[in-house]
Amino acid sequence: MDTRKLQKIKGGSYTLSIPKKWVKERKLQIGHQMAISAEDDGSLNIYPVTKPSEKPLKVMVMLEKLPNIEALEYNIITYYIQGANLIDIVSKQIIPAEQKRRLKLLRLEMPGVEVSEEGANRISFQVLIDPAAFRLESLLSKTSTFSLHLQEDVVKSMMNWDFPLARDVIERSGEALRHYRLTIRQIALASISKAVAKEIGIRSCQECVTFALMARDLSRLVYHCSQIARHILSLEHKRKVSQGILNLVEDVSKLVYNMQKDAVQSFLRKDTKLAVHVLRKMDDVREKEKKLLKEVITKVKDIDTAVTMGLVSRDLRRIAGYSVAIADDGMNRVLSPITVLGNMEKRDD
Repeated sequence: MDTRKLQKIKGGSYTLSIPKKWVKERKLQIGHQMAISAEDDGSLNIYPVTKPSEKPLKVMVMLEKLPNIEALEYNIITYYIQGANLIDIVSKQIIPAEQKRRLKLLRLEMPGVEVSEEGANRISFQVLIDPAAFRLESLLSKTSTFSLHLQEDVVKSMMNWDFPLARDVIERSGEALRHYRLTIRQIALASISKAVAKEIGIRSCQECVTFALMARDLSRLVYHCSQIARHILSLEHKRKVSQGILNLVEDVSKLVYNMQKDAVQSFLRKDTKLAVHVLRKMDDVREKEKKLLKEVITKVKDIDTAVTMGLVSRDLRRIAGYSVAIADDGMNRVLSPITVLGNMEKRDD
């Protein structure tokens, strides 16, 4: 973690320096507007303000047309993911205070969203984030890092019978979901605007689809890590399973962890050999899972604990399965007829 010293300037204002690397990566210049929002936990969010668009993507949601607040929240998140810059929620009646409170909390689940207008029967959200500030590969890499840390910690929580750590994994998985939503939003905007696509590193419609598949598969890794944490919490008042079984769980997890790491690298580096290496590891996972389940059936007498260990094993295998899917995404990114044709045309020139 980088720490900075707070400085005071003339007039009573305070300043804090921003890392040079962060500024350069986002191609920011002196005078670029920055949005700053204070969160309920006392933290500050800082991000570049989006460049003005000739045709802002604006939507209006009529409250009366939706059956409940959950449907409204789902609509708002979907519009955000699909690239809307302005989302107006309008009602014929006064919007209840509790509903407004929920909507204001909802914006925390969508990076870059702020309340731009509020009235008795209306609340408007505006997305201030600049799409060019977040290259797609960087977002995918960060989500992958989240997932790897979650898997490490969730297995550690089981090895040490550490239930607070399992709860922490569930909490942190929400942050990974925020990154996923921003990633899909970036892909949606790239599909609409060639300028955005170029800025965030997408070269074609076909690659846009491949990135979307990659983002979805990454989100499933995070989901299954959080599921394992929930399984562990169900064992909180049970006797700890034997060290032999825990060692087998750790053995499966190490293999799955490396598959996940290699799969993401094969996609980002366009390394087909590494992708094939990941594909070949699935049989090893099945063998290790089989060995683990045999041990559980033989040694664990409590039925609930045995079932839970089986569910943990299943979710680790599913993480391995989605790692194979990511490797497959990487293969599809590289082995494209369009890419081959482009390379041939370059040689002919």
